[in-house]
Amino acid sequence: MADSTKQALLRKAAGLMGQRELATRLKVSHSVLEMWISGDATMPDGMLLKLAKVLDAWRDASKSKK
Repeated sequence: MADSTKQALLRKAAGLMGQRELATRLKVSHSVLEMWISGDATMPDGMLLKLAKVLDAWRDASKSKK
């Protein structure tokens, strides 16, 4: 079964910062994040904006380290 767009975004974000860091930034448990990534549960649509903000903050932090 193909990944949903949400799963793909979560996988990409987790690849950048690690699952535990991503879970912390999204304020969800690591197990919930794993269920969203695996497709065992669906990330609520409202979390997409939060994920975008987390990725923006991660990008900004990465730029300031250079």
